[in-house]
Amino acid sequence: VIKMDSIKDLLVKRDIYTVNKGTTIRETVLYMASKKVGLVPVMESGKLVGVFSERDLVRRVIANNKSLDETKVEDVMSTKLVIADVNEENGSVLAKMKDAHTRHILIIENEKLIGVLAMRDLLELDLSACKMTVEVLNNYIYCK
Repeated sequence: VIKMDSIKDLLVKRDIYTVNKGTTIRETVLYMASKKVGLVPVMESGKLVGVFSERDLVRRVIANNKSLDETKVEDVMSTKLVIADVNEENGSVLAKMKDAHTRHILIIENEKLIGVLAMRDLLELDLSACKMTVEVLNNYIYCK
C-alpha cells in the first residue's frame, strides 16, 4: 500500500501566521510580506473571525482609497470563510476551493484553526501521489 502525504503531513512542516483584530492594514501587509504569505487569518481572543488576502488589499483598500494606517483589518477582511477539516480527502478540499473561487483554504482540527493551505500545496500533493503511482506501476511491470 502506498502511503500518500496527507493534509496533516503538509501542515506539520509549517507555521501558521495570523493577525489580531484591531491591526492596521499597513501592519498586516508588512507582516504578510515578511512571512511571504498571500493571506492571513484574522483572530479575536483566539477565535477565527475572518481572513485578509492580497485580493482584499487591492479590492477593498486600494480601490476604495482607504488609509493603510487608519483602516483596521476587520473593516476590510473577508468573513465568508472556506474551511476544511484536516482529515478531509485532498480532492474534497480542492473541490471546496474551486466552488468558492479561492486559492486558499483554512484547515481546522477539532474546531481549532491549525493551518492555511494554498491551491499550490494541494496540487503538489496530487503531483507527488501521481509520481509515486507511476513508480510503483513501473516497478510492477519491469521488475517482476
